[in-house]
Amino acid sequence: MPSPSSNFRPSRAGSEMGQPGQGALPGCGAASSRETLTRIAAGSAPAPNDRMEPSMQPTITLPGFSRRSALGLFAGLLAAGRISPAMAAAVEKSVRLVPPGGLYEVVVSSTTGLVHVAAAGQRGGGGAAILGLDPQTLEVKSRIALEDPAFGLAVNDPTGTLYTTNTRTGSVSAIDLKSGQVTKHFAHGEKAHVRQLVVDEEANRIYVSVVGVRGAESSVWVIDGAKGEIAQVISAGLGEGMTGLTLDRAGNRLFATRMQANDVIEIDLGSGTVKRSFASGGETPINAAYDAAGKRLFVTNQKSNTLTVIDAASGQLVKSIETGEGALGVTLHPTNGTILVANRRAGTVSIVDGSKLELQASLATGSHPNTIAVDRRTGAAYVTNKARSAGRGQPPIDDPNGDTVSMIRF
Repeated sequence: MPSPSSNFRPSRAGSEMGQPGQGALPGCGAASSRETLTRIAAGSAPAPNDRMEPSMQPTITLPGFSRRSALGLFAGLLAAGRISPAMAAAVEKSVRLVPPGGLYEVVVSSTTGLVHVAAAGQRGGGGAAILGLDPQTLEVKSRIALEDPAFGLAVNDPTGTLYTTNTRTGSVSAIDLKSGQVTKHFAHGEKAHVRQLVVDEEANRIYVSVVGVRGAESSVWVIDGAKGEIAQVISAGLGEGMTGLTLDRAGNRLFATRMQANDVIEIDLGSGTVKRSFASGGETPINAAYDAAGKRLFVTNQKSNTLTVIDAASGQLVKSIETGEGALGVTLHPTNGTILVANRRAGTVSIVDGSKLELQASLATGSHPNTIAVDRRTGAAYVTNKARSAGRGQPPIDDPNGDTVSMIRF
């Protein structure tokens, strides 16, 4: 398949890449925006394969309509539900953050009003930091220097604390966002492979997935945020290769993906035990998101390139949706009912309609989309795109479409 980088123009470090909405959408036909909107105005919404390219949206025209009127018609149809949020989605801008590079996870904080990105820097090259980006311009507004490179991120806004997983040192750090100071380090065992963080803001608890490898049992650290300590370590029955976590707060339980077993396990937080396991519906499940309203699990499966929808009560597969090569990050949009999937090898972010459970759009964002965070205030989504790698021990590749953050508008 064509390289995802072919959708972008090279850019200078820290500069915007391309134009708003740049990047082809798989399934876009040759129909122009004029033809598409003419069909909408006539009373027939476009089929999924007739999606408008985002780059066309600013130049919409209709016979007998001014540009402003045509855009007004488009906005009205969107508000009336004739066009789904996914149909209107576009990559508005991307910025490259080199140095320091080595981008991993991203979160949005109401404490700072910024988009925070973990930048691990080049291995052995130093410069690791948490970068705070302006949510509108993506300009770097703050920088917190780190001794231990951070990979995973989660924020507890009521306490103003950012938590990081420091995989190389097997630890978790707590950072006070107002002062920018690391206030606490947490560790258990010898260089645990810490991966994902999940924050329960109401209980001020932080859950950390520790991936069991080479015969070691996986575990979950339960951090008491108020006391600043690891209150519990859950490991019995978790097995190897546990990666993604998602919290059902009302049910007082975690769901976790297991890559080798191709399943999902339910962990009861009251007893600290595994209650059951069920098939993920795909191969190599890596991350999951729990939909509390619909009582559904959305699971990304890297090898089968799918997002699977599972009934949380029965553990039965509801639907499997092909998204793109290397389905990795999954995020539920808090306001528009879509599910966003980062497809690492495809270089795209897929947007799935949460009601119809149908793929609505796939947007090219960068070389290796990794994680996605949504700003509840604006509905904008932010995507970290990792750079291509030459392999361990090799000099880094200058990848103009990697180490970038992209903003998606709906």
